[in-house]
Amino acid sequence: MQFIYPINFVGHDEWMESGYALNLSSGDVITRDGVVLGKWRVAAYNPEFDHEGGQYEFIADGQDSISFSEGFGVLDSRANRGFALSNLTRKIKQLYDAEH
Repeated sequence: MQFIYPINFVGHDEWMESGYALNLSSGDVITRDGVVLGKWRVAAYNPEFDHEGGQYEFIADGQDSISFSEGFGVLDSRANRGFALSNLTRKIKQLYDAEH
């Protein structure tokens, strides 16, 4: 699998395309070079109510608890989700850069 972004959320596009299916709301977070950084997931949302929010969560590899989270106000708003995902990505990249 080829990764084009510095930080990639594997399965995120499939989750969105599915209509926010609960069983697809998580996946790996991997660098462009194939380094697994941890897992992402979307929590506190209901796919039946896409006008409500939720939150993205990141769990660093080897950890049991959430390292970072970012809430969004409207599930079916690309802008709301995009802003939250952008903030989460920045935090993950800063953590990765600080460790390397």
